[in-house]
Amino acid sequence: MLNQGAVASPSLLITARPAYEFILSLVALATPGRVDSYDAGSDWFEQVRDLGGPQLVSQLAALTQGCEHVLCRLYGLAHDLEPPASAEELVAAVENLDPVTLRLTLLGYYAKRTRRRVPPDVILAAARGEPAAQRRLLAEAPDGPECERALAATLACEPVLLRRLALEVLGGWREAAWEQVRSQAWPAIEREVDRLRSVATETPVERLLQSVTGGAEILPAPGIELIELFPTWVLRPWTIQWEHGPTLLLGVPVPAEQLGADPDVPPERLVGLARALGDERRLRILRRLTAGDYSLQDLSEFFAIPKTTLLHHLVMLRSVGIVRVGASGRYSLNSAMPLELLRLLDRYLPAVATNGGRNRPRLD
Repeated sequence: MLNQGAVASPSLLITARPAYEFILSLVALATPGRVDSYDAGSDWFEQVRDLGGPQLVSQLAALTQGCEHVLCRLYGLAHDLEPPASAEELVAAVENLDPVTLRLTLLGYYAKRTRRRVPPDVILAAARGEPAAQRRLLAEAPDGPECERALAATLACEPVLLRRLALEVLGGWREAAWEQVRSQAWPAIEREVDRLRSVATETPVERLLQSVTGGAEILPAPGIELIELFPTWVLRPWTIQWEHGPTLLLGVPVPAEQLGADPDVPPERLVGLARALGDERRLRILRRLTAGDYSLQDLSEFFAIPKTTLLHHLVMLRSVGIVRVGASGRYSLNSAMPLELLRLLDRYLPAVATNGGRNRPRLD
């Protein structure tokens, strides 16, 4: 159950961040022992392994020692990026970290998962080289031998050298293989996001989460205020859970029926937005809401429209998340909507070819 007594259930946000899939594609490459469990298959693994090349694969092994948590600890950086949260932006965020902060990140100092097992002051002391703290961290934090090896390697590596290695891995993967991985994964991820957002308007959160996780019971820890649900293609059929601040990041596999969907069929989300926006009066309402929050009475008086008629239009706009209504009954515009609409159109409409090429860049 998500609702424990009088404790409010976390809210739900459904997203698609390329930076998440970028991290997970590296997780797949870093865990060759699990290849048989990934629906992408061994052929895909060999393909991307060849794209990365032996040097990058060796660097990735040195960084992670086969432990996916080293990479998962970058989720917080990916989560904190402004949309669209691209792979390029993630690499830039890592590059902007000072070496000591990045080393602490990879040790799990900022990860709730690690802090539940080892007090943060012990992790910090271990990073500073105190032998007793290091022994405790290596004894209590790991999930298995590969995790212990990863923590030991991170502790043994000087921060500047560790930062260089991490950037070589992330930057090398982005340049060598990410575009091919993204071209395979992203259309299916976008379709699944559209489907989940549509389903979420009619389905209780608990039932939706049980459905997308294959029946798993999601029990957010105390202090979790938001569940950020995102589909993943590369790690199907695995489910990913990671906490960052008050957010539970929940990665769920793209279902098989979305993998072969017709690219000519417009996304449900785009159709819904277009339908809601396909009325001059609703467009005028949206323009008015860019100036602030207004009650039904305020809007009725401004447009000289009966409340019943106006409410119909507001319901249409609310049904697709363009307009919100607060507890006080005042309506406001979802400021992310214009950019979302632009991105949906950009993804669905192929660029017009001129002289055999594309005449506009993609937004994501």
